Amino acid sequence: MDQYNNNNQGYAPQPNYQQPPYQPPYQPVYQQPYDKTKEVMSVGSYIVMFILSAIPVVNVICWIVWLVSSNTNKNKKNFLIAYIVMTVIGIILSAIAVAVIMAITGASIYDILDSASAF
Repeated sequence: MDQYNNNNQGYAPQPNYQQPPYQPPYQPVYQQPYDKTKEVMSVGSYIVMFILSAIPVVNVICWIVWLVSSNTNKNKKNFLIAYIVMTVIGIILSAIAVAVIMAITGASIYDILDSASAF
């Protein structure tokens, strides 16, 4: 009898049973609806955009349409905003450069307009 009372000797050791951790019920992964405005623009799209932006009056019309439209690609909108900002900076710097050159040479707008009307 001692062999059975001596801490379960002779029997297989009992495994330590632990309760599994709580797992919430399965929930499907939410997939956002497809948004065409977040696609990567192709090289061809950029080329068409550059060609349309090179035509003098058409460029302003295209820019306004692209910036106002809700279906316009976000890459195109960001590029146009950057392009417009750089254009405005270029115009301002050009005006400053012309004013500085005129100030250095002593020229005046009135002198230039006077000489132009003499012809």
